[in-house]
Amino acid sequence: MEKISLPVTISNPEFPEADGDDFGAYVAMPPSGSGPGIILLHEIFGVTGWIKDTADLFAAQGYCVAAPEMFWRLERNFAGDFWVPEQRQKGFEFRGQVDHDKAISDIAATIAYLKSLPECNGRIGVTGFCTGGTMTYLSAARLEVDAVVAYYGTQIHEFLEEGQNISCPTILHAGTSDEHVSLEVLGDIKAALEPNPNITIHEYDAGHAFANTERDTHFVAGATEAAHARTFEMFNGLK
Repeated sequence: MEKISLPVTISNPEFPEADGDDFGAYVAMPPSGSGPGIILLHEIFGVTGWIKDTADLFAAQGYCVAAPEMFWRLERNFAGDFWVPEQRQKGFEFRGQVDHDKAISDIAATIAYLKSLPECNGRIGVTGFCTGGTMTYLSAARLEVDAVVAYYGTQIHEFLEEGQNISCPTILHAGTSDEHVSLEVLGDIKAALEPNPNITIHEYDAGHAFANTERDTHFVAGATEAAHARTFEMFNGLK
């Protein structure tokens, strides 16, 4: 499998910053040589080794995958370690500081980058985890994409009114013991979004970050296997 490591440089001149308008992304191409484009959005810890491994996992399924830096305006190349308290705290701070409008614009720029690649068939899916799950949901509401799958988005409940704008096939994966999204909040999400026939919510007997193989205290193999199977079934429709 071809792997292109950070920094693949993507330009977003719509929101020029003091330190430039270019940001990095990890890109992994499928062994088949071509396929749909998948934007893979990171947790609060940036483009970590696990995010790169997950991008490789998705590429092996036949997708052209790009995992962009969402926190580059706050700190370039940030890759925090959940097990280091100071880095974990910084990740939570970045979640509160990120500008969602600019982040969505960066996702749009990443989509344009993928579509420019001859290996990409022009169809685009978006997926993401934690904060990336929230950004995935917002991508479905605000951008023209073909399918989205969000894993345990932590702030979706803050943007429920945007659910009415979702017209593409959308899956939300949620853990029923997620310490960041209570059952009450999950209930609010279901009540607001399930009337939209384009949105399907799947629940798992798991907590937050259940798909992260690098956290043995969070990872739930059965839930991850079931969620990924549904994700790949959705995205295979883009081939």
